[in-house]
Amino acid sequence: MPQSPNPRPRWTSRKFIMAMSAQVTALIVLFWPGQEQAIIEAATSVTSLLVILASSLGYVASEAMIDARRLPRDLGQEAKP
Repeated sequence: MPQSPNPRPRWTSRKFIMAMSAQVTALIVLFWPGQEQAIIEAATSVTSLLVILASSLGYVASEAMIDARRLPRDLGQEAKP
């Protein structure tokens, strides 16, 4: 399988975060079944925050890459009269 040109760590993937959250939540509910609803609500909140954080960091990184690619081109255009 060919590698992508910009490999990212798998732990920053939103799908990975959702899958791990579901597994951890399921394990916790197995140990404390009487608190199932509270655990699920807490896990939903924590997972939502993690996905928001990962999405925000991904957006910032994408914008930084776009700006870095644009900078040499912009500097070259400014140098020409």
